[in-house]
Amino acid sequence: MKKWIIDRPYLLTSIIFFIIIIFGWRFLYWQEENFAFLLLLYFIVTLGIRLDDISRKIGGGAVRLRHSGGEKDTIVQQLNDIRVSLLALNATLNKLLIEMEKKED
Repeated sequence: MKKWIIDRPYLLTSIIFFIIIIFGWRFLYWQEENFAFLLLLYFIVTLGIRLDDISRKIGGGAVRLRHSGGEKDTIVQQLNDIRVSLLALNATLNKLLIEMEKKED
């Protein structure tokens, strides 16, 4: 059930907002301004869901960082990890650049 909801966040959000619209129309006698405000909220929530989806695809999910207690060894280790990651990224980008130059020739 949870996977089904995660795979279809827009459907669930749309159903919830549709129920709110029907309830407001039938029982609260909402006017055009109320529906316009609810539509604005719907777009904001939908945009938030989309941005969350994009960030998960880019970042590969939440990353749990080690908590540093302010110790110099931990900070130095984290900086070394960052340096190693940057070197790996640089090597990958250099390979892509070489492949792009080969295709252009």
